[in-house]
Amino acid sequence: MRKIIVTILLCLFTVSVFAASFNSKDGSFTLPMPSRWQNEETKNTEVLRLKNGDNKIVAVKLEKCKDLACLEQIINKRVKQIKNKKYQLIKNTYSGEEIKKTEFSSLDPLLYFSYTANKIPHTEGYFLADSKGYKIEVSGLPYLEAENYLPFISPKPKEIQDLPLITEEQPLVEENIDIPDLQTEQRQPLSQTLANKQEIKETARQKRIELPKRVLLLMLLVFLYLLIWTGFFSFNMFFAQKQDRTPTNPKSFYPIRGARLYGSPDLFLRFYDSQGQNFIITSPRWASFLLVGGFYGALFFAVMHFIFAAILKQGIHLHPMLANTALSLCYLFMAFGIIFMIGGKVLDIMFPPTIYIYNGKGTVLFKIIRRGSGIFNYAYLVMTEGNAVIYRMETPKLFLIRKWMLFDKIGELAVIKEKSLLKALGRKLLGHLGGSLRASYFVKGKNESSGEVNSLRKISASFHIDIDKPQAIPSTAMLAAAAIIFITGRDKYYPWFN
Repeated sequence: MRKIIVTILLCLFTVSVFAASFNSKDGSFTLPMPSRWQNEETKNTEVLRLKNGDNKIVAVKLEKCKDLACLEQIINKRVKQIKNKKYQLIKNTYSGEEIKKTEFSSLDPLLYFSYTANKIPHTEGYFLADSKGYKIEVSGLPYLEAENYLPFISPKPKEIQDLPLITEEQPLVEENIDIPDLQTEQRQPLSQTLANKQEIKETARQKRIELPKRVLLLMLLVFLYLLIWTGFFSFNMFFAQKQDRTPTNPKSFYPIRGARLYGSPDLFLRFYDSQGQNFIITSPRWASFLLVGGFYGALFFAVMHFIFAAILKQGIHLHPMLANTALSLCYLFMAFGIIFMIGGKVLDIMFPPTIYIYNGKGTVLFKIIRRGSGIFNYAYLVMTEGNAVIYRMETPKLFLIRKWMLFDKIGELAVIKEKSLLKALGRKLLGHLGGSLRASYFVKGKNESSGEVNSLRKISASFHIDIDKPQAIPSTAMLAAAAIIFITGRDKYYPWFN
């Protein structure tokens, strides 16, 4: 009860201290304030200037700012400036918000925030009055007191058009109601009634619109694809292949194990060898986003155009403007998809992404750059931080299955070739199907060495690399080869041609 009484007294005190009302120079708003405040002469774009000792209130008109979006843009830039100057920004104690929002009784918006600069409190408010934007700054007052004054700004009342008076001599609506003559209902024989109902059913059956067979076939194929996709993903989710933990040569760096890290726009791979060394591999993929998103976006709207046009041919009567708008939008978004796809390819050719390999201490061990954008092959250079080329990898592009050649300064180190042609063809139609069609590779190296680069059958990408003669192929060479293979030729869950 005591808190309620104190609250009422504070409210009455707040109202009572407003002994003066100050009008803006352009008459768009009024600010009631205690009598100790004095009105001063305005300067330039100022519409109100008040002073009370060292405390000041200045209101400025914001030219060409007439809506809430404009106010939000200005106040957000102003808050960024305050942060850049390292001033102390006062946040809401409960919500943590920096910018407070409210409305006047006229429903015009008010946005404000408070900060401390050189031990002097400041409060800035941005509001609309008479369809014009204003900024008001209070300096010297504690922010709680300043924030109590701002909501009492009174914008100029909006003009309301007079409505026509309603008089008895001029009614709003004149109605002439015709009362039809009541006629005796004529009953029909039962046989005639049943015949009429049957005729209605036949007419409705004839008007029923059936989807074209091509559309039904397409929907069936999509359903079967989703059924197969869901089945494989569900199986690999619960029965994923586990990493091989068989003990190996304790002095060897092999096997090298790795996995892809998810949750970032860039590609991240993590590898570790049998000696406990960790490596992180990163590479951007914005060009890939544009290329893939553009291709599948164009394909989606092309299919939608096909389905919509086929349904319209069956006799659905839509307004011509609505039908033409839907078909035109499909064309438009399909064109946007093609533009994005071409843009992604051009970006990939002009600015090929760089692959970085970091050691466990966060130092760049290798950087891998692509050289050449020919139609038939690509070459990748594995370089140190000082731009010295250590290894080189080449791959033919027009090949049904993936094949890589690894070279060092002396000559060919190894040939890495995909194991299964059926998996390679299946991925182009179905994606990797939850890991079931991921690519694994045979390795044939110098000194008659051999090995494997295996992708585990699981939803998330995991790898296992092993060589029977560790001295024949350095582990760093295979690490660089794995980075190139699993970043530039990564398996996707959707159909794609590499």
